[in-house]
Amino acid sequence: MLNDHASATGRPTNPVLPGFYPDPSACRVDGDDGTWFYAVHSSFEYLPGLPIHRSRDLVTWELVGHAIHRPGQLDLSRVRDSDGLFAPTIRHDGSRFLIVCTLVGDAPRQGNFVVTANDAAGPWSDPVWWDGGGIDPSLFFDDDGRVWAHGTRLAAEPEWDQQTEVWVRELDPATLQLRGDEHVVWSGAVRGAVWAEGPHLYRRDGHVYLLASEGGTSVHHALSVARADSPIGPFVGCPGNPVFTHRHLGRDYPVINVGHADLLEDPNGEWWALLLASRPVDGVDVLGRETFLVPVSWEDGWPVFAPGVGTLVSDPPVPQLPRAVAVNHANPLLAVRRYPHEIGDISGDTMRLMASGGLDSPDPAFVARRLTSIPSTVQVAIEDLPDTASAALAVRFDSSIWGEAVVSRDPQGTRLSLVVSDGDGPRTLTESIVEGSAVGVIQLHIDGLVARAAWITDGGTHDMGTFSLALMGAAVSGGFVGVTYGLHCAGTGTVVARGLGAVARTTEPWRGPGLAVAGAR
Repeated sequence: MLNDHASATGRPTNPVLPGFYPDPSACRVDGDDGTWFYAVHSSFEYLPGLPIHRSRDLVTWELVGHAIHRPGQLDLSRVRDSDGLFAPTIRHDGSRFLIVCTLVGDAPRQGNFVVTANDAAGPWSDPVWWDGGGIDPSLFFDDDGRVWAHGTRLAAEPEWDQQTEVWVRELDPATLQLRGDEHVVWSGAVRGAVWAEGPHLYRRDGHVYLLASEGGTSVHHALSVARADSPIGPFVGCPGNPVFTHRHLGRDYPVINVGHADLLEDPNGEWWALLLASRPVDGVDVLGRETFLVPVSWEDGWPVFAPGVGTLVSDPPVPQLPRAVAVNHANPLLAVRRYPHEIGDISGDTMRLMASGGLDSPDPAFVARRLTSIPSTVQVAIEDLPDTASAALAVRFDSSIWGEAVVSRDPQGTRLSLVVSDGDGPRTLTESIVEGSAVGVIQLHIDGLVARAAWITDGGTHDMGTFSLALMGAAVSGGFVGVTYGLHCAGTGTVVARGLGAVARTTEPWRGPGLAVAGAR
């Protein structure tokens, strides 16, 4: 299945991976079957973690697996909302894939680690941990065979608040451990810039280029570039820094928060960047940070992002490369701090979940997918519901901000409830009892920042009311995730459901500068 905005459908290209796919990193692999591009994204408290997609053309993406895909690899059971797996980088050394990432939060082991696999689909290795702190690790394979690790951390001797520094250190490719001296090479292009992060190194025409973001991952996000003769510097910043940003366009622009990029050269010698950005709805970034494609050219030895335009557009030039049709794996099942299969048995589109705590619990019985478009209609069919449990179609931002349409059994029929949490605990907005058994379809239609719930049975459709998504975004509530929707089972016993997903792709996509994003009011 093509993603929501794939050009092969006749729709605009951007975002190439819509919904909660932040911090993109990508690499190119040339093999006997041609060229593939592979991308990885942050996943924070959700499992399986670090989704991996592949593409022939940088536009049509197919999910092939996850780098964190089995119990025992990492323990996320105690991480807080929007902690967990941060800003991975994917690279290929000619024989194997490597992903470096940061585990943030309360866990038995924290910090930077690397996992490897011969096939991007897995299996992936257990983590090899690095000494030292910081976030956003990356790898650079130089032409002389040396491998250089690099990342970001708070400056040891800061000159301003939230000043960070980019460090570079050699990596032993056999042991995957850091070795040799450490070199601090960059603190951002603008004096006073906060969080110079997401660094990547590249070699081109005899120079080593450092691409990083600065200004924080919100509306002041921006890309900066520097170059040197060696991975350890000294680096000189581009005179045009920041080389790409939407910070000057204001908070009301249809696409904001632009940054955190990775560069790629295609087989035709053309350059491209995958980067993150957000499409807010009434100022709320409900869909989270999504992945966009932008062309890159080179002038006077420096990269030019979106040449001639200077902003992200919905239908940019795309690589002139063979297309591959993606399979229907574009929106995988997720769970919070544990794997979906640890909650119950999942076979095809049928789920048998063991009910447990509420959505405010650390590990709810909640199996979810990413919300990828607004407006959107999502649903799940309830086929068996014990007296001791409730089933709900929920939208979640984090453990304190969510809403759900709840179905439970009642001696007089079926109890329908609309429950929300706005940061102060759950509260019931509406409640009613309708005739009939608790077998039917729960449906949510999300338009703008309003979700309307319905219970649909053979006896008809029952309107359950509406709740707001106005707090379900990082811009208003903090955090780094986007909204997910899914089946939540509370109480005890086994709930049987099927068909969790979007039933209609009703989006009118963003079509370029000056026009509102779909669903915005």
